[in-house]
Amino acid sequence: MIGVDWGTSSFRAYRLDPAGAILDRWESAQGILSVPPGGFSAVLEAAIRPWLEQGENLVLLCGMVGSRQGWREAPYLPCPAGPAEIVANLVPLPFPGARCLLVPGLSTRDAAGVPDVLRGEETKLVGLLAALGEGPGLLCLPGTHSKWARIAGGRITGFATQMTGETRAVLLEHSILGRLAVPGPGSDAAFRRGVRRA
Repeated sequence: MIGVDWGTSSFRAYRLDPAGAILDRWESAQGILSVPPGGFSAVLEAAIRPWLEQGENLVLLCGMVGSRQGWREAPYLPCPAGPAEIVANLVPLPFPGARCLLVPGLSTRDAAGVPDVLRGEETKLVGLLAALGEGPGLLCLPGTHSKWARIAGGRITGFATQMTGETRAVLLEHSILGRLAVPGPGSDAAFRRGVRRA
């Protein structure tokens, strides 16, 4: 099987064995915004051709490739949603030589009714559910727009998006505070202190 995480600014493909272990990977900066109209199939085929030639015939794609700006829109599923609902709503794509399916994103509403969405992280969350069990739990998926996801009963019951990565970048690059920051690697000890304090 081939798994593809195709975002706004990056493309990551993984060849997986039947147990889900990564056998090979391929990455590029060819995110969906750099693909010309009608060019998604050609970009995908060029990236995964060697694996198709070795007999792989199932391709699962997640991320912004399933957005309105992507190859084809895979509608959001409302939470709570689990693996069964996600699989039942995979969107087939025309692709020569392999069965190609888009993974739908998820949507939720907070206590005030404000909507939130994710696309791509649902695939990671399904993998975490398989590894960690049915929950309950609270999982953090760090990134430019970090997601805090709630799981229970083997399903994703809701989530919240935090702009932590983007806020950090803005502070470092466009503020007086950023000018005071000392460049260099992060500190694991400082991170753990911050987590304990929070």
